[in-house]
Amino acid sequence: MFDFIDDCPGEEAIYPRQGLYIPEATDCMRCGLCISVCPTYKLSQIEAETPRSRLRSIDKIINGNTPVSGEELKHLNNCTQCRACETTCPSKMTYGHLFDLAREKLFQASSSKQPGNLLAVMGFKLIEHKSLLTAATVVMGLYQKIGLQFLIRKTGLLRVFNLERVEALMPKVALTKLAKRYPTDQQHRGNVALFTGCISDHFDRKTLLASIKLLNRIGFDVLVPKEQSCCGAIHLHQGKKDIADKMAALNTDVFNALDIEAIIYTASGCGLTLNEYEHEKDDDQKFGNSLFDITEFLNLHWQDTINLKEPPANARNIAVHEPCSQRNITPVTGNRHQHVYALLEKIPGINVIPLPDNQICCGAGGVHTLTHPEIADPLKNIKLAYFEQSQAELLVSTNIGCVLHLNTGSALNKIVHPVVLLAELLP
Repeated sequence: MFDFIDDCPGEEAIYPRQGLYIPEATDCMRCGLCISVCPTYKLSQIEAETPRSRLRSIDKIINGNTPVSGEELKHLNNCTQCRACETTCPSKMTYGHLFDLAREKLFQASSSKQPGNLLAVMGFKLIEHKSLLTAATVVMGLYQKIGLQFLIRKTGLLRVFNLERVEALMPKVALTKLAKRYPTDQQHRGNVALFTGCISDHFDRKTLLASIKLLNRIGFDVLVPKEQSCCGAIHLHQGKKDIADKMAALNTDVFNALDIEAIIYTASGCGLTLNEYEHEKDDDQKFGNSLFDITEFLNLHWQDTINLKEPPANARNIAVHEPCSQRNITPVTGNRHQHVYALLEKIPGINVIPLPDNQICCGAGGVHTLTHPEIADPLKNIKLAYFEQSQAELLVSTNIGCVLHLNTGSALNKIVHPVVLLAELLP
């Protein structure tokens, strides 16, 4: 069986900064174990939509040994980047890292030739420049509040400008600013900093406020640095590594300047990228404090004196969706989804129901829900069918991208971050 640390790696082997050998794409054993957890193969049932087939395309791109066809690129881009294949691969293939390297090479080869989709270009610019994103959220907030949303939907303009899907995913926008510090009124146990990212700050404010409330309750002051930026995940996965690296450098500088015991994130997708700063950056671009998913930190520091109230009778069956970014990536975030279940167990009188096939991606895949609806929607519908069959009243998930993607059909307005549920039940 293939060993992760190869005594005699080939000349083309990739050595990231941490010194661990990353197998070449050609080292794939073609055992087929990854196929059972691949969401695109689950839909298509064709070999071209498997990780082992995509690895051949990745090998061509990275090593440049043969040209990649348009059909191969299509199947490569269909990947949701859930990385479930990494959890089953006996060769310990770091598929996600290889995929990002391939995307980077493709971007470098095409960026000087193609301006790109206008909406995509605008989206990247908004994420790159926080002031522009803040201004855009003000416009979005007004759009929602003064009745324009209803009128614009009636006119058909959203369809004309190909904005229907983006607009449908948009939750209520928070326009107020978070404070720089939220002090605890309990016995002080330390200071933590909250990572808000580019989306959660304006589109998942309820989760951030619930996290602050719970962290204060267990004795921690919460700092929210205004200078922080996007984690860089969206840019990294589209091949824009230089911009992602700048975001990483900014975030590490900002958080390392704080007097804190830990850095807390609420979106598991952001958490995956933040954790991988540690594995792919130079020493001067690493966090000086430990990173924690909010559910992990709360579970580790929960006090037995906090007795949560029972939820209403119509909210006692809780289904759990496990985002790929929380359960499928090892060793960085492996098993962190178990903290969600441990926290939910602290709520009296509830019935916790894991969704079947939690190892299969829901289709959100960062921007995949926008770029590949023909893949994202069928995968979403499978999850929604499982939720409906569970007869649960609520569905919890720890990733904002998954929540926005799944918030339709039987799950409409029934999806919450687990910390929101806990905060509402504090005595």
